Amino acid sequence: MVIKVNNIELQDTLGMTSHHPRWAIAYKFKARQATTKLIDVEYQVGRTGAVTPVAKLEPVPVGGVTVSSISIHNEEYIREKNLRIGDAVLIERAGDVIPQIVKSLTDVRTGKEKRINFPKTCPVCESELFKEEEEAVWRCINIECPAQVVERMIHFVSKDAMDIRGFGDANVRKFYELGWLKDIPGIYNLDFSKMTGMEGFGQKSIDNLQTAIEKSKSQPLHRLLYALGIRFVGETTAKTLARSVSHLLDLKNFSLEDLQNLEDVGPKVAGSIHHFFSNDSNIEMLEQLEKIGLQLNNEKKEENAEGNLNGQTFYLPVHCLH
Repeated sequence: MVIKVNNIELQDTLGMTSHHPRWAIAYKFKARQATTKLIDVEYQVGRTGAVTPVAKLEPVPVGGVTVSSISIHNEEYIREKNLRIGDAVLIERAGDVIPQIVKSLTDVRTGKEKRINFPKTCPVCESELFKEEEEAVWRCINIECPAQVVERMIHFVSKDAMDIRGFGDANVRKFYELGWLKDIPGIYNLDFSKMTGMEGFGQKSIDNLQTAIEKSKSQPLHRLLYALGIRFVGETTAKTLARSVSHLLDLKNFSLEDLQNLEDVGPKVAGSIHHFFSNDSNIEMLEQLEKIGLQLNNEKKEENAEGNLNGQTFYLPVHCLH
């Protein structure tokens, strides 16, 4: 249930963030709960290398859906919840949407439960995992890790990024497994003739995908920045970065101090951006994308820079301001 301030003037005064109105709040009812058994833990690798454990459960209905998998976040979460394989666990759907484990039912343990040992190497590429002191997440830092490569491409084509319709998660994985797709520039060099006759790919679907890929080349700079999947760079920060440059590769020349002088860019975000644009492989990828035809210029900034009033100086006498 959403509760709103019932006054338009007060709503205007309270305003909005980039995420939500300040004059409305969601009232959430008590979450529905159920008990089930934790039967295994699998590990997923995200586009930034974060290794996330996922609890596999005996399927159980909760609030109208059947829950069989729940993210258990990180090693510290597992320790805090005192989770073991074989445990009876109490689960709930937070806000009737996201399932989570409330606690393990330790009083009904039989002694056959097994401790969960977090892996020391990447479950996909077997590279050694690392964890920064201030973080709870273990990461694979091998940027060539297949799982990260695939997840970066999935993020790149997603709706809030380059918005390539018809190119969802399943198709990215399928094309990668077939060897047709190895990196982000490869999205724009797909051989569509190979798709003819494939299950789920009629001629219209192929034509639509080809059109969507071509159309994405004209997405504005801030969308491309977000699509690159730079750690800590969300949609708002991507817009801030886009406004600060005339061309995307201008960010190569920004120091950490320059970046921190931008709106809402702190040391951690600045460090991540600086690291990305200091990487020769990333710069090479961006140069490839530009040759392919993607928009690396900030057209709006260029338009503003070339306006009729550009370079003009105006003097306003004090009495004119009264």
